[in-house]
Amino acid sequence: MKVLTTAVIGSSLAALLSGVMAMPSSASAPAAKSHCVTNVAAGQTHCYDTFPQALSAATGGQITDAPQSPAAAAASRSFEQQINAIGRQAASSDAPLALVTLSIEYDWNYYQTTEGSITYVGPSGCDSDGSVEWQRSNLGDAWNDRISSFRGYNGCQVNHFQHANFEGARTGPLGSSFAMSEIGGVNNQASSIRWV
Repeated sequence: MKVLTTAVIGSSLAALLSGVMAMPSSASAPAAKSHCVTNVAAGQTHCYDTFPQALSAATGGQITDAPQSPAAAAASRSFEQQINAIGRQAASSDAPLALVTLSIEYDWNYYQTTEGSITYVGPSGCDSDGSVEWQRSNLGDAWNDRISSFRGYNGCQVNHFQHANFEGARTGPLGSSFAMSEIGGVNNQASSIRWV
């Protein structure tokens, strides 16, 4: 009887441990493929399984055929023109669109992504007067110390700061960087952003 009880307990424990061991990998899998959209005015973030799904959400359904690869999107002149055309349409409309893309941030150099991307949107793009149009004083746990390259859209120059509340080293307002490691000490260290 004791042997049977030990065997039953042993198999139950093994099943329990295998379930526990499997949970972290399945729980972390969606985050590894996460492509998020943050509305800087509303302070809301929603994440999607694919980059095209995220861009469709970021553009209010106006771009449904974004490249599967974020790097391909960053290199595509026609994609950039589509994104900027939506911003111009919003600026000239009496009833502006709810979402205009400010920048797309990547977790790897050269606009590559192994663990996702984040697209920041707002009610309008940026003008050329050098003033801060939009800002995010804290990137939150999911994107803190993670960005390695970025592209600005709709007239936005993007300024990444090493710490929250716009403190520490910064990238300086730039339209894009394929490798933040080449423009100062903010690679994988950005904690706040301003769009000017």
